[in-house]
Amino acid sequence: MSKNVIPSSYDRQTVLIIPAIFVVLILLLFFTKTQFSLIISICILFLGAIMASLILIPWKIYRNETELVFQRVAGSISISLSEIEKIDEIDFLDLKRNIGIHGLFGYYGNYTCIGFGSVKVMSKSKNNLVLIQSKANEPLVVSVDDVRLLSNF
Repeated sequence: MSKNVIPSSYDRQTVLIIPAIFVVLILLLFFTKTQFSLIISICILFLGAIMASLILIPWKIYRNETELVFQRVAGSISISLSEIEKIDEIDFLDLKRNIGIHGLFGYYGNYTCIGFGSVKVMSKSKNNLVLIQSKANEPLVVSVDDVRLLSNF
C-alpha cells in the first residue's frame, strides 16, 4: 500500500515566535520581582495551547490508493477518495471563527467560510488553505505546503 505524504508545515511566525515567548517568560522570571507562580501559570497556559494544537491539528496528511488520511494525536480522520466531491483553494480572509484555536498555535475549530457555510478547520498555517468537501464528512479546511499535491485527484 503506497502512501503519498502531503507536506504541511507551520508558518514562519509560529516557528519563530514560540521559542521567543518562552525566552521572554524565562527572562521575566529571573529579572523581575514578579511572583514565581504568575510566571509558571503563564507558561502552563502557553504549553496547554501548544499541546491542544499538537493534539487537534494533523501532524501528517497522506493519500493512499483508497483514502485521504489526516493523522492526529486525537484520532485520524479518513476520507474515501470516492466520496470527495470537490477540493478548492480558499483564502484565509474568507474564514470567520465561531469557536476554536485561532492564531499563534495553528487554527482549529468551527469556522464559517464566506460563500460556503460552516466548515471544520484543522490548519497549521493560514497559507495554502484547501477546502475539502465530501459526501460523508463535514467540509474540512487544512493547510498544505503545495496546494497542487492535494488538488490533483
